Amino acid sequence: MSSDRQATAILVPELDAALIGRGSQTVAEMIIDFHTHVLPDEFRTDRSRILRSDPTFRALFNSPTARTAQATELLAEMDASGVAMAVILGYGWADLGIARAANDYLLESSAKSGGRLIPFCAVNPAWGKSAVVEAERCVAAGARGIGELHPDTQGFDITDQGVMAPLMKVVEAHDLIVTTHGSEPVGHAYPGKGTVTPEKLFRLALHFPKARLVFAHWGGGLPFYGLMPEVARALRRVWFDSAATAFLYNANVFRTVATAAGADRILFGSDYPLVSQRRAFSEAAGASLSPKESESLFSTNARGLLGLSLDS
Repeated sequence: MSSDRQATAILVPELDAALIGRGSQTVAEMIIDFHTHVLPDEFRTDRSRILRSDPTFRALFNSPTARTAQATELLAEMDASGVAMAVILGYGWADLGIARAANDYLLESSAKSGGRLIPFCAVNPAWGKSAVVEAERCVAAGARGIGELHPDTQGFDITDQGVMAPLMKVVEAHDLIVTTHGSEPVGHAYPGKGTVTPEKLFRLALHFPKARLVFAHWGGGLPFYGLMPEVARALRRVWFDSAATAFLYNANVFRTVATAAGADRILFGSDYPLVSQRRAFSEAAGASLSPKESESLFSTNARGLLGLSLDS
């Protein structure tokens, strides 16, 4: 095992223990980061134009210190951290032209990655027919999902069935996965927090029970209600990612969600480049999960959702 893989195994010893008996397969050959972002270089070099054009970019990157990353940087981070594969998400673009440029980059980056980068494309339900056209275009080019949706800056109501239905019809027809931002109804403010609170996410799950949904950033706390039978029933096709945990919760959130909603509902996500993958590993390593739960968090749940074998 390389020094990078050894470092990863030390950070996630529970997963390493769970892999005993898998022969030569290592921790680093199984880990999937389900929440990362990359952007083409023009979003750096032509930053002022993008800021003027898109409210989501303004909300997230208005600060001159806000970091973006390209696919080559993410792959280098994955190599250094020992990550096998990563889902590359779009941001919730409001401007269709900006979205198309970013989506093309995600699709091209995936095609060049040898299967390591899995593309989800950004689509705005408020575009109506254009949202359907863009979603179908991205699916034809290899997109596995839609997201990350940012309803506040994209200007739509995620609980409005009429607005959501055309896009969700495409999602169900192609068995796509939808990742949407989730917001805590309490706590501190931060760029892009928004108002997509647990109640709204719960209604989305109720409105579209056939769709596979990933609620980012622990779903704004929605899984804490998983002890309620009616909530548990509604969340049978919902997963929660751990992106940006360091800015939201302490490490007890992993144990709490595993108990309330089930360890099979959690996906490891870093929110790279906002959070480094090694930092995200360190947070999860202190979560007091069993070896089986750790394997679910870092690998099995994501592989099942994406239809990947343990050997891929």
